[in-house]
Amino acid sequence: MEEKRIYTVVVADDETELREAVCQMVRWEEIGFRLVGSAGNGLDAIQLVEQLQPDLLLTDIRMPFISGVELARQVRELRPCTQIAFLSGYDDFEYAQQAIAYNVIRYLLKPIGMVELTEALGEIHQKMEQADRSLSEPGRGPADWLALVAPLLLDEFTEEQELDGAALAEEAVRAGILAEPSEAVQFTVLATELRSGEENRTAAETARAVDLILEKYFRSRSFCAGGRVLTLLVTDRDFSDLPIALDELVQAVGRVLELQCRVGVSRPADSLARCHGACREAVDLLRTAPAGESGVYHAPALPEGRTPLPEEIGEVLDRLDGMIRSAGRGELEGQLVRIFAACGEDGSLRDLMVLQLLAASFRALHAALPAEQAAEARRRCRIPDSLFSGIPERELQRRVTDLCLTARDLIANQRKEGVSLLCDKAMEAINRSYMDEGLSLGTVSEELHVSPNYLSANMKKYAGDTFINLLIKKRMEVAQELLTTTSLKILEVARRCGYSDQHYFSYCFKKYYGLSPAQLRRGGGGKEERP
Repeated sequence: MEEKRIYTVVVADDETELREAVCQMVRWEEIGFRLVGSAGNGLDAIQLVEQLQPDLLLTDIRMPFISGVELARQVRELRPCTQIAFLSGYDDFEYAQQAIAYNVIRYLLKPIGMVELTEALGEIHQKMEQADRSLSEPGRGPADWLALVAPLLLDEFTEEQELDGAALAEEAVRAGILAEPSEAVQFTVLATELRSGEENRTAAETARAVDLILEKYFRSRSFCAGGRVLTLLVTDRDFSDLPIALDELVQAVGRVLELQCRVGVSRPADSLARCHGACREAVDLLRTAPAGESGVYHAPALPEGRTPLPEEIGEVLDRLDGMIRSAGRGELEGQLVRIFAACGEDGSLRDLMVLQLLAASFRALHAALPAEQAAEARRRCRIPDSLFSGIPERELQRRVTDLCLTARDLIANQRKEGVSLLCDKAMEAINRSYMDEGLSLGTVSEELHVSPNYLSANMKKYAGDTFINLLIKKRMEVAQELLTTTSLKILEVARRCGYSDQHYFSYCFKKYYGLSPAQLRRGGGGKEERP
C-alpha cells in the first residue's frame, strides 16, 4: 500500500475557542496532515505562511486586519503552491467567490462539527495528493503541435518562406496554438532543468508536468530536448502573471518531485518567427545560472548606454551559417551590409560582429572543404592563417584564459550586485512609503518587476529578515519615536505609520514591543496626548 503523503497546514481563525478546538481535536496525522502553526488574524497568518511555507492554509474568511480574500491574494503572490480552504458562514459565500482564483481548494460552512471537518480535510488531502500524482506521473497528452513547435524553437530557418509570419500563423491555428491567424498575442520561451545536485534529472515525461502548472496561466506547449524542457508560452493579454506561475513551478517541483528547478526566461517576442532566437536566449541563461540552486533567471535588460541589436539583425546572425551554405550571393551580400550598418559607431559591437562572421565562415569552410582549400580561401581574402599570429602560442592562451575568467567574474559580480541593489531598492521603498497603508510585498515586487516570492527570499538572504517584518520594524520604530517625542493622538500616530485602524496598530505595537502605545506613554516618559 502506497504511503500517504504528509502535508503541512496552518489554521487561521479569530474565534479563539473554535481555532483551539480545530487545532487540538482534529486528528491531523491520521488524515495526512501535520499542523505547523495557528493564527488569530490575517496579519499573523501571512507572516506564518512566509515563514513556514505550508501546503494548506485553513482560514476563516472574515478576520481582523487582513480579510480572508486579501489573505488569499497575498498568499498566492508569496506562496502560489499553498492551497487554501475557507471556513466561514453561509452569508460569506458570494464574498468568497472573489478568491476562487487564488488557489481556493474548498469552501467549508460554519457551524461545522469535528467529524464533518475531518471528513472534508480528508477529501482535501485526496485532491491535493491526486494533483501531486499528476505531476510525478504525468500522462502523455496529444502532440499535434510538436511538429510545428519543436522546429520553431530548435532549428535555424534558412528559407524565407519558413519565416513567413502569415504561413506560420496558419500552421499555429491548425496546431491549436492560436485561435485565429490574426490573433494579437505575445510569446515567451522557457528552458527548464530539473536537477538533484550535479545530476540532471530532466526527463521526457516531465514536460507534461510543466504544462500542467503553466496552463493555469497561459497557453503552454512543452517538450524535452537536450536535457531540458523547452516551453512556448502564448498569451493574448500580457505576462504579468508569469512571476507567480514560475514561482509555483519551482515550488511544486521542489515539494512534489524533491528536485531543484532552474528556469531560463527569454524576453517576450511578438512573432513566431522570432521564437528560435528567444529559445537560444532562454537556454543561454541556464548555462550561466548558478549550479545547485533552484531559481528563475530572466533575460536582463541591456546595460545603460548599450544600444540593442535590432531584432532582424539578430535573426540574420542566427541564420548566417545556413546562408553561407545555401543563400544566393546577392542575398548574402545584402544581409552582410545590413549587419555592418547596424554596428554604427559602436566599436565593441563591430568587433563582436566581425568575430561572429569570421567564426561562421570558418565553420562553413571547415565542414565543406578540405583543409588546403579552406586555407587557400582565407589567403585569397587576405585573412591570415592565424588571426593572432604575432602573439606566441602560450601568451595567447594566457590572454584568452584571462579574458574568459575576467568576463566570468565581472558577470558574477554584476549578478550579485543586481540582487543586492534589488534589496536596497526594496528598503528604499519601505523607508520612503512606510506611511502608505497600501505598501506591501506585492506592490513593491511589482514596482521592481520581480515576483513577491523572489523578493521575499532575497530580502531574507541579504537584508536579514522578511519584507513584512522589515516593514513592521520601520513602522514600529517611527511609532515609538512619535509616541515618546510628540503629543499626537494615538490614532494620528497610527495613520502616520500606515495604519488607518487604531486597533490594528495597537495590536502590532504590543506584539512588537510587549506593551501598548498607551502603556509606553504612561511608563516611558512620552508626552501626554492633546485633549
